[in-house]
Amino acid sequence: MTHYLDAIISAIRDAGQHLDAAALWLGRAEKAAGSSWQMRLLGAAEDAHAAARARLDVAEANLGELGPAGKLPAVLDELPSRVSALRRALGASEQRLIDAALAPAARPLGHA
Repeated sequence: MTHYLDAIISAIRDAGQHLDAAALWLGRAEKAAGSSWQMRLLGAAEDAHAAARARLDVAEANLGELGPAGKLPAVLDELPSRVSALRRALGASEQRLIDAALAPAARPLGHA
C-alpha cells in the first residue's frame, strides 16, 4: 500500500512540476511574440502540458481504484480535490497556450 500511495503522490507532484514548467515556457513564448523562437517555446509548453495531463491521468486512475472520493481514508481524502485543482489549472494554462498560439494570426501583417 505504501508504494501505491507513493505512486499517487508522485504523480500529483510531477503534474504540478510539469504545470510549473509549462507556465515558464508559456511566459517565455509570450515575451518572444513575433520572434522565430516563439513556436519552439510554445511547443515546449505544449509538451509540458501533455506530461502534466498524463501524470494527472495516472493519479486519477490510481485514486479511482481505491474507491469513491467520499470513502477514502482520512490520509487520502484531500487528494481528489488536489487533483481536481490541478486539472482546473491545467485547463486554464492550456487555454492560455491556445490564446498565445492564435495571437499571431490576429495581428495585422502590414498596411494596405
